[in-house]
Amino acid sequence: MANKVAVMQELWPQVLEVVIKRRRFAWILLSQNARVLAYDGTTLTLTWINQGSLDNFVNSGSASVLEETLKELLGQPAAVESVVEKKPPALVRHTPECPAPQVHVSVAVTAPDPPSQLTEPATTTLHRVLGQTAFLMHEQGNSRAAALLADVEDVELVPGNRFGDWEDAVLIVPPYLVPRFTEDVIAAIQPVFDHVAGRHGVEIGSVTAAPALPEIGDRWRQILQEELARGATSNQASRTRAREAVPTLSREGFVFDSREEVLVYEALKRVQAALPQDSTISIFPLPMGRVGVGNAWTPDFLVTIAGRVGIIEVDGPHHQKRFGADTTRDRHWRNSGIVHIERILVEETSADSDLDALVRQFLTRLREYR
Repeated sequence: MANKVAVMQELWPQVLEVVIKRRRFAWILLSQNARVLAYDGTTLTLTWINQGSLDNFVNSGSASVLEETLKELLGQPAAVESVVEKKPPALVRHTPECPAPQVHVSVAVTAPDPPSQLTEPATTTLHRVLGQTAFLMHEQGNSRAAALLADVEDVELVPGNRFGDWEDAVLIVPPYLVPRFTEDVIAAIQPVFDHVAGRHGVEIGSVTAAPALPEIGDRWRQILQEELARGATSNQASRTRAREAVPTLSREGFVFDSREEVLVYEALKRVQAALPQDSTISIFPLPMGRVGVGNAWTPDFLVTIAGRVGIIEVDGPHHQKRFGADTTRDRHWRNSGIVHIERILVEETSADSDLDALVRQFLTRLREYR
């Protein structure tokens, strides 16, 4: 008996590898919540960390996935029984002949824990998954992804294929944020989102980001025609109208494109407050201007000090592919009277002390420009 248990424990990683190919959700439940307790050659007994994970395993039909895997690897059917840690021993058996679980009591029977509340609506569950994913990523040190998740407006589930075999999660974000959800960012978010969703009994195939649809009314044609006729009159005004639903990206009437820009703005304000009133700085977030070549551009920040004008740009990962374009743009800025351009990477905004040092360095270079 002991040797058979050791053999099954050694085989268990291979079992999980086959399970994940059959069904990711079953793999999440087994790999994170169950371990091999006993195996006698015909029956595998698993122990689960809590009743909720076992219920998800039973109710989702994942038991049949495990049974099929065991039959494939062992060459013969194997019954699966389950027990919950720190509970009186009540075995839940899942037999191949009967998909529905049958409870076989070995010592004592305990009534299932009464639900503490009504079943949570799917929307509420998805928002809980989103929030917990964001906090986990922050705790793991991925502040950039956590900040992006904090700006997600909603989460929708869509069919993963035309047969509806699985569902994919779509993160609904303001249109200007979609490019920030790069392949690398999604690759970092997806396994954490999968893990959290699985803990809530939600199976996710993949995670993507999509722009939120604009709110329109019956007069949308007239309103759009008026907007087109008006043109880009005020950059900040247009941003304010577009971001009314994103208060976390606004400060003192200014509306920003990202949380990193907010952090840079706060750093500039701290430096501004520390300087004497007769020799301080002015801060212009996201102003629109026309440069000498005739293009209308919007720097992230235009800053003045001691009669000199500089620009701070907050660069995300997408700027790695547009180095040449950024260099050309910086040259046109300089040719149009901007004496210094500082580019701050989003990764450099995570610590206030580091960001403050970068801002002071920028102002020193700007002040000393000859």
